[in-house]
Amino acid sequence: MGATVLHGVDVKDMNLHANLQLRLLDRIVFNFPHAGFNGREDKVDVIKSHQELVRSFFATARRMLWRHGEIHVTHKTKHPYSTWGIEQLASESSLAMVEQAAFQIQDYPGYNQKRGSSWRCDQDFAIGDCSTFKFCVE
Repeated sequence: MGATVLHGVDVKDMNLHANLQLRLLDRIVFNFPHAGFNGREDKVDVIKSHQELVRSFFATARRMLWRHGEIHVTHKTKHPYSTWGIEQLASESSLAMVEQAAFQIQDYPGYNQKRGSSWRCDQDFAIGDCSTFKFCVE
């Protein structure tokens, strides 16, 4: 489909990445954001670290969109993930939700969800109930 997929990008300052500087994008997709394993997922300090990651992502991604571009974040919707407040975090960066759609993994051929860190980093995780939240600049 002509998309470019980049790995190893720090979402907190992705606008500084060599392949992204001075570029505006139609879509920015972040599937299953996660700040790392620093305790149980339902602990307040762990939730706050995840929220800070997503908040930073939205703030940076917002500045990288074409006029009618969209930011897509796929996220689990059951507790404790539902307490992250994805829509509220987006609104803090003046982003408005356009749609919340059921995540369709078949829309991402070759995609495998991985844990991303620790000795289990290459293991899949259960997707479970999740949605893709789509946002645009207000």
